[in-house]
Amino acid sequence: MSELREDGYLSVAKSELMRDNCKAENEKWNEYNENLESSEFHFNAKEGMNTTTFISGSRGVGKSDVAMRIVDELKNDGVVCIVFDPSRDWVQRSSVSQYFTVKPYSDLPIPESNTVIDISQLTPMQQQGIVELFCKNLFEFQLDKSTKKFYIVLEEAQLFFPLNSLRSLKTQNSMRILTVGRNFSVSLCAISQFPALIDKELVKHAGQIFIGYTSETNTMQYWKGILGKKAEDLKTLQNGEFVYYCRNKINKIQIEPYDNNTFKTEIPQLPEPEPTEPIISNQTSIIPIANLFILLGFAVLVLYSLRGM
Repeated sequence: MSELREDGYLSVAKSELMRDNCKAENEKWNEYNENLESSEFHFNAKEGMNTTTFISGSRGVGKSDVAMRIVDELKNDGVVCIVFDPSRDWVQRSSVSQYFTVKPYSDLPIPESNTVIDISQLTPMQQQGIVELFCKNLFEFQLDKSTKKFYIVLEEAQLFFPLNSLRSLKTQNSMRILTVGRNFSVSLCAISQFPALIDKELVKHAGQIFIGYTSETNTMQYWKGILGKKAEDLKTLQNGEFVYYCRNKINKIQIEPYDNNTFKTEIPQLPEPEPTEPIISNQTSIIPIANLFILLGFAVLVLYSLRGM
């Protein structure tokens, strides 16, 4: 059974069952009461460590504000929160007191305390690569009898879980965290304003979903496939208002803009590896083996030509 969990087969089987129960899932969403009044923010921390959290909505509606409140709750429970920040928003506003700036081709250690990882200096492809490498290293770190609990926050999650991620070799470590991470005390929060660009496996693994205002055509079509006619209600939400789904229940919550003036300490960069010097013997560079073969081949051709003469 443990082998099945590690390989993700149980999670894949669960996803198949969820597809078969799509109609029942829509009925759960349809329990949403259109006259429901907004309530204060709440988050199920236990559910958050057992399943993925997904936050969506248009730009500026407060998606990161929701995630910052989630991190505050989990920090108080002793969970190590690691945030990948592509815009330095978390560096400026969150309560996480330290951050690490990743530069192109720099190394990335596994932080053992709450840390914002600033990836703003990387291209989207480099950001994807560093997150994939981090997920691989974190998984190995947890396998090495680590007792820590980790919560990963991914802004712009469509970069890290694009469509068909389950079958892509480029995202296998990220998908492993998504599918079996909870067996190793690792969970994640994915944030994106483009849910239609995200692999469906991520949303199916989400035990808690926050949806803010949106009117974008493709996004509306996506949510209509889940919410049905109730998706039109998303157009009426104000900034700070979210439809919140957890354990078959749907509420509407409202939050105030998040701002925390916690002093931030930047973790210094690890020393970059020194460039490799060529091997030198008696002040003469050793000729690479490939060049020797080229010279040998040239010599054979010359000899063959001389014999023909």
